[in-house]
Amino acid sequence: MRIKGIFVRNQPMNRQKAIQLLIDRLHARYYLEIGVFDGRCFMEIRAPYKVAVDPDMKFTFRYKLHAIRKRVENLRNQYKHLTSDAYFASLQSSSPGRLFDVIFIDGLHTYSQTFIDIIHALQFLNPKGAIVLHDINPDTEALALPASSRSAAMQAVGKSGGWCGDSWKAFHHLIACNRSLNQLDMFTQNSDFGLGVIFPKEEFNRNDWKGFSPESHYENLPYEVLDRYRADVIKLVEPDFINQYLNSKQLKSV
Repeated sequence: MRIKGIFVRNQPMNRQKAIQLLIDRLHARYYLEIGVFDGRCFMEIRAPYKVAVDPDMKFTFRYKLHAIRKRVENLRNQYKHLTSDAYFASLQSSSPGRLFDVIFIDGLHTYSQTFIDIIHALQFLNPKGAIVLHDINPDTEALALPASSRSAAMQAVGKSGGWCGDSWKAFHHLIACNRSLNQLDMFTQNSDFGLGVIFPKEEFNRNDWKGFSPESHYENLPYEVLDRYRADVIKLVEPDFINQYLNSKQLKSV
């Protein structure tokens, strides 16, 4: 079965709406965003405690003040000007018991770093929480171009439009890892260039995930694999499936 992605920027369920839905339904308190860029998503999310992680945030102090005026809870925001690896390492050494209820990963958009970010995030995820990833369903090979940065991708493809990178490989790899452990519910919602969603099951044990790392087999997968077997490769579902999932599971608050 093949579901071809159709992308419109004004999707009814974009990344911000999906994240906020999870926070509201789970009554989540602690939100972590990896890869904040210009802050448009992070600042609009409503949660009691929010942490932004990005070594090169593209917004000014004035924008922070504007966000506080708009939503006073942004006064409690924490901004970590670090790589995700450095941030998770700092948590491991200083706050090993710290858990986040909802984690959004939208960082380098490379297979290797995205997979590493997921594995790290699982170590600091509330077992009743959720992880969301962006750009998991690139609709063209150009959108899926592997690159070390958005600017490098734009230079290579010769345009200034959207870019997803090859993060889809990381989600595909995680699906394969989960076949033996069966500790996660995973799907990619067909909206906003693909929203990968991860829910721990009751059997979830974060220690079981510590040994996984990127592999050359997944690194070298061609885009054709995604394009031909999209529904299976990333578990692609309908644009509003997250609501159906939450309703069916009747998840308890975190």
